[in-house]
Amino acid sequence: MKKILLSTVAAIMAATVAHAGKNVQLPPSEPIPVPTTIAAIPLGLYLGGGLTYSKADCKCSPIDLANGVTYQPEFESTTYGFNLKAGYDFNKFIGLEAKYIYTPWGDDDRTLKHYGIYLKPNYALTQNVDIYALLGYGKTECETLKDSQKGFAWGVGASYTFNERVKDKKDGLGVYVEYLRPIKKDGRKDITVDMVNAGLQYNW
Repeated sequence: MKKILLSTVAAIMAATVAHAGKNVQLPPSEPIPVPTTIAAIPLGLYLGGGLTYSKADCKCSPIDLANGVTYQPEFESTTYGFNLKAGYDFNKFIGLEAKYIYTPWGDDDRTLKHYGIYLKPNYALTQNVDIYALLGYGKTECETLKDSQKGFAWGVGASYTFNERVKDKKDGLGVYVEYLRPIKKDGRKDITVDMVNAGLQYNW
């Protein structure tokens, strides 16, 4: 009799536990957050450098010589060298750039030096290609013309950056080519200097 009673109690308890197990619901598990990498926003700073071709022309005022002869001195030189630049792009439309150009090689090793600061209006044709203007003030020293001039300077250029923009700012390595006119003076000496610059540029 005791065995029958114990067997009955055990069966009831087993059934109760099994039934209770069916009604237990575990709380839903929370998704584990996966860390994501956020690309750093470029500062807008850049440095560049490359090669320069320069041509300088000067036509001086006529000089009256003896016997009614008039002589008008003219000078022309072609030189080669390098250019360096540093700048900051406020956004994709406007920036500020400083330049240094030195051309020690060419006609009789005549040198030309230029220092300038430029406002740089910019237009992005694509995520990689930009065209821009250079409007500024500079000083150009020309050994060939035995002259040094300060004043307005201007230019135009284009650049290609290998990486696409990040938050409207250029990032990484690129190339550039530009035309620059640092001197155009009319007067006792008509002086014109034209330059073509090309090189590499790195953007941070």
